[in-house]
Amino acid sequence: MFNKLSLSEQVEDALRQEITEGRKLPGQRVSIADYQATWNVSSTPFRDAIRALEMQGFVKVEPRKGVYVAPMNVETIVEIFDLRIGLECIAIELATRRVPQDAAEAARDAYLELKSVLDTEDRTALAARDRLVHDLAREHCGNRRLQRLLLGQMDLFRWAQNTIVQNLPRSYEIALPEHIDIMNAVCERDEKRAAAAMRAHLENSRERLLVRLADTDPSPAKS
Repeated sequence: MFNKLSLSEQVEDALRQEITEGRKLPGQRVSIADYQATWNVSSTPFRDAIRALEMQGFVKVEPRKGVYVAPMNVETIVEIFDLRIGLECIAIELATRRVPQDAAEAARDAYLELKSVLDTEDRTALAARDRLVHDLAREHCGNRRLQRLLLGQMDLFRWAQNTIVQNLPRSYEIALPEHIDIMNAVCERDEKRAAAAMRAHLENSRERLLVRLADTDPSPAKS
């Protein structure tokens, strides 16, 4: 199943995907023995992969107990969205002056069309449309270092996004007007308004999820 030339990295990627796509939920135990048997991989690559994922914030290792998916609690959500707001508001502001007009209008049209397919498209297709504005910001920001930072954090962002969808079944519908506001500003080449609309969208997304988690998560949010 895995290329033995980069076994640890491939195990790391595969385990990360288990978490970001929701097959392993926050707080759930990660049975290394089960994965070793299923993937036919020895213990050393798993140790390296778990160490890397722990540093990235995806898992928590509890001595003599095991490995668990890190909690998606208030503190985690605040940290991830603070990072998103900092990076993506800059990216959309830079992208607004660079993205081709036809690409910007195509993204806006896709959001406008989404109103009529919310009840018929499957979750994968909805997620792809939902990411359009975020992908556009990254791809057209014109700053390679910023693109690398965004790419490096995409799995954390996707993990948080999937948590929003699980906790808020109507999240795509709720976010739709916010995405349209961003794309209207981009199509009109209004950089400051695009950045402000992106900030409002991410702050609203964060608050919607925090409200849902507040009753079950006693962890304090960072100021």
